[in-house]
Amino acid sequence: MAIHVKMEISQTFPVLESPRLILRQITLEDCKDLQHYMTDPLVKSHTSFEPQTMLFPARLFRYFTECYETLRDLHFAIELKQTSQVIGVCSLQYWDRVKGKARLGYLLSPPCWRQGYATEAARALIQFGFESLELGRIEARCSRDNPASERVLQKCGMAYVKAVPTGFRMRDDDTLKLYAIRRGEIAD
Repeated sequence: MAIHVKMEISQTFPVLESPRLILRQITLEDCKDLQHYMTDPLVKSHTSFEPQTMLFPARLFRYFTECYETLRDLHFAIELKQTSQVIGVCSLQYWDRVKGKARLGYLLSPPCWRQGYATEAARALIQFGFESLELGRIEARCSRDNPASERVLQKCGMAYVKAVPTGFRMRDDDTLKLYAIRRGEIAD
């Protein structure tokens, strides 16, 4: 079944809907806003995007396009239904079809924080991962100094697993909190 899903996604990128959001393929036009959000110091301090990836919207778009072509990462634009404004990205990264797992990631424009959008987008992507991609486990990582992101993961039914090294130096601490959820554990 995973091969069939891969073929479908490579032909038509999925569009996911939640009560207030549409999650869809990222366009070049979206990358202008996304680059602005991703380089905001409040956002940048909690992400691991390579700085050169975010220099120009076209370079960011090329990164997302390469991810779509290889299907290693599935990055979705988070669009508000009411205004059609793209407010961030939600992703399933490091998609391993053999092991049936992926890593959840998300980022939002700071004015959209604390409104439940990250939780809503993450829940939609977790459901998609389990139901459509047939994943058995989804993981996520957050920095120790990002309690808002940790609350998103908890609201999605994810459980703390352990501290893990970042693989790069982030601020004063080089560990992240690892959370995970298995199929069948989705929170309502």
